[in-house]
Amino acid sequence: MIRVRTIGILLTALLSGCARAEPPRQYPVKGQVLSVDADGRKLVVAHEDIPGFMPAMTMTYPVATDTALAALAPGDLITATLEVSDAQGTLTKVTKTGTAPIRQGANQMAMATALLGPGDVLPDAALVDQDDRRRSLSEWVGTATLLTFTYSRCPDPTFCPLMDQNFATIQRSVAEDAALKGRVKLISISLDPEHDTPAVLKKHAVARGADTAVWTFLTGDLATVDRLAGRFGVSVVRPGGDDPIPHSLRTTLVGPDGHVRKSYSGNDWTPGAVLADLRAAVTAP
Repeated sequence: MIRVRTIGILLTALLSGCARAEPPRQYPVKGQVLSVDADGRKLVVAHEDIPGFMPAMTMTYPVATDTALAALAPGDLITATLEVSDAQGTLTKVTKTGTAPIRQGANQMAMATALLGPGDVLPDAALVDQDDRRRSLSEWVGTATLLTFTYSRCPDPTFCPLMDQNFATIQRSVAEDAALKGRVKLISISLDPEHDTPAVLKKHAVARGADTAVWTFLTGDLATVDRLAGRFGVSVVRPGGDDPIPHSLRTTLVGPDGHVRKSYSGNDWTPGAVLADLRAAVTAP
């Protein structure tokens, strides 16, 4: 069902309408619900191709206030309208058309069964850093931590390279802010572990000006990475070979207590806004 295309199609379409005040563009959506966040009014949907907008993908979408989320459950088949007036879009006119088993593939099962939300505990996982040292995510409990998923060969400048750029900006700001220095960590987990070996990540970190005492690059086995990405709400499609890896973007702020505080979907968040959230995180009781 999924056809692999360059993920830049998605962002080009999303951002093209942001600069002008105009009615939302509308696209028909057909897919399957993987997760329901009734409190946050969001759905994780594995959808078919949206003609003229994006290829088949698994994404987290906010839903209109008149959507009866209590009537939906993982596995439900739906039709909906995606109204796009910002960098994410909103699902409206959500209609259940049936139900089916959630298919295995990529990391959809992880997204369906254990999607992290505010207040949830940071899951532990065994990974390897850019210095080829085995690391556990539990090591970061005790500091406010910003975590995202990227990969070094990502070809779209509005995706992984932009996340790297934002993290570099945050790293510089943290170093200059007495309230944040020594109390904030950054983590980038590679979605391409077969290519992104520790040696590759080491070069990537140097090229991005990363202070690895603050900003750590991690890799691991494919199953662990896909499962972890799914839990953080990041959809991954594995085309094979050297083709680009279509994926969604989601960056997560974890408080010093090891609980998720906030997630930022897509690429429209700014370092300034996240720095404000980090300051709140480090001063929280």
